[in-house]
Amino acid sequence: MNKIELTKEQITQIAGALLFGGLFVYLYLFYFWLPTSKKIDEGTVKIEKMQRDIDQARMMKAKCSDLSGELDRLKAQREAAVKKLPSGKDVPELIRTVTRLSRKYGVSVLSINPSGQSKVAYFTKGTYLINIKGDYHDIGRFLTALGLEERILTSENLSLTATNGSDTSATATFTLAAYQYNG
Repeated sequence: MNKIELTKEQITQIAGALLFGGLFVYLYLFYFWLPTSKKIDEGTVKIEKMQRDIDQARMMKAKCSDLSGELDRLKAQREAAVKKLPSGKDVPELIRTVTRLSRKYGVSVLSINPSGQSKVAYFTKGTYLINIKGDYHDIGRFLTALGLEERILTSENLSLTATNGSDTSATATFTLAAYQYNG
C-alpha cells in the first residue's frame, strides 16, 4: 500500500485541529453540557417535589371537603337528636304538645301533675301524672300520637275506667315520661 507521507506543516495542522477539537469538546462538556444537565436534573427534582406537594394539597382539599360534609351531617344528626331528647325540661312545650294532641283527638285533659324526676346515665326521666276523659278509641289514638311525637315520650301505668252511662266514654290516668339529655 501507499504510505501517506505528511509534511511537518500538515502534522502540525492536524495536531492543532485535534487540540482545538479536544479543547472544544472539553469546553462544551464542562461549561455548557454539564451545567445545563445539572440544571435540568435540579429542575426535574423541583418539578417532582412540586407535583407531590400539589397531589398532597389535592388530597387534603378532598379530605377537607369530606370533613366539612361529615361535619354538616353530624350537625344535622345532633339537631335531630336534640329534638328527640332536649337538654332542658321544656315543660311549657310539653304541655302545648299534650294540649294540641288532646284537641286533635277529641280528648279532654282533666289534670297534669308533675310527679318527679329520676336521673339515669345519659338522660333524666321526668314524669307527669295525667288524667284525661274521652271516647275509648280517641284515648287510644291520643296515646298513640303521644308515642309518635318527635320528642321521646312514653305512657306508663295506664288505668282506663269506663264512664257510667256511656258505652264508649272513658277516663284514663297514666304517667307520661318525658326524657331530657344530661349533657
